[in-house]
Amino acid sequence: MSVLLLIRSVDLAEVSVEQASDYLVHHRRYGDDPDQCDTLLGIWIRRELDADLPTLFPCGERRQTCGCAVDDPPEERLPEVPVGIRTSSSVSGLWSLCWLGGPALREAHNPHQRRHRVLDFLVQGAAPAASLPGAFFPVFAHTDSDHTVNANQLRSRYPHLVATHWYIDDPEQGISGPCGTTSAGCRLLRGTATTRP
Repeated sequence: MSVLLLIRSVDLAEVSVEQASDYLVHHRRYGDDPDQCDTLLGIWIRRELDADLPTLFPCGERRQTCGCAVDDPPEERLPEVPVGIRTSSSVSGLWSLCWLGGPALREAHNPHQRRHRVLDFLVQGAAPAASLPGAFFPVFAHTDSDHTVNANQLRSRYPHLVATHWYIDDPEQGISGPCGTTSAGCRLLRGTATTRP
């Protein structure tokens, strides 16, 4: 399943990434299905966290959480959003891990396509025009090749949204970064990553 980490502020990024990383590693080891690896696609700096983002309405045996009956005619049901939040976990309103779903993600064949769909259908539409540049940090798998692990392709498609640096996620070790084009360590500053002096 695809996962997105939302962080309230760049000032809280370091501690939020560390806490969310610990939570995600624990969830992967001891969750309902430890063999299913949740893929972290990105980190989004968003003041409102997951408030006002589209949600999916999982069906129960006889009722859906949206209130319509499962056997209601399709035209009476709410339409399914292309990408929405299936469930989320949050700590003190500082950060939120959101598990995503929807037809746009089901049709994507790999994490790179899913990342584009998340940016197209969720992040880009919900990011106000006046939001800080570089508010989205891609997260790549530790097994991705050097050719794949590069934010430049995403930045060319979403120039004001995607930061110049990215993170790496290892299911056993957690989230590391931010990483960039320099070998020096990086830190977040006003929605973008910069090299430490």
